[in-house]
Amino acid sequence: MKQILSVILFLILPAGVLAAPGHRHLKPSELAKLQQAIEDEIYDYGYYNKFYEIGGNIGTPQHWRARVHLFVNPDYDSTSRHGEVIYKLMPYGQIYRLFYLDANGGIKLDGDPQNGFPITQPSHQTVFMDDLDVCRREQSWMDTFLVVDTAPTLDMSRNAAQRQKVRTGFSDWEYEHPDQNGPKR
Repeated sequence: MKQILSVILFLILPAGVLAAPGHRHLKPSELAKLQQAIEDEIYDYGYYNKFYEIGGNIGTPQHWRARVHLFVNPDYDSTSRHGEVIYKLMPYGQIYRLFYLDANGGIKLDGDPQNGFPITQPSHQTVFMDDLDVCRREQSWMDTFLVVDTAPTLDMSRNAAQRQKVRTGFSDWEYEHPDQNGPKR
């Protein structure tokens, strides 16, 4: 019920009423790109198998497809040019992460998963944050979902890797699977 009311308020109130100065609301297309960027990173780094029995299963008991909460601050900070998100990124657990919109409307996620999201970085594990602050953010931010297939097809992994490489300039999956990248371009 709370989620339905949040969506209704988000749709009917003008952006100027909800957003603080220097902030603007994320567009649905930007939210979709954020979800895609996070999912692509999960497949690219091979973290998908760590999502077995995490979140709700929308697949079968034999083929787990994890439905995982994604909490997004609906107000994008247009002054500092960053947004905020909280979600589970296995094997690191729940993380607080910044993201950036580029001039073309693309999404860039802050931080490198291979560094483990230490407290010394802007994007870090929520275990380092005050519990009440994390709860407050989760309750007041948009609550949407990621879907992580714990047994993706080769095409799913390859496509995620290609999008990740375009987004960041590097694909861990392509690095680890040089023989499965398809024809060189």
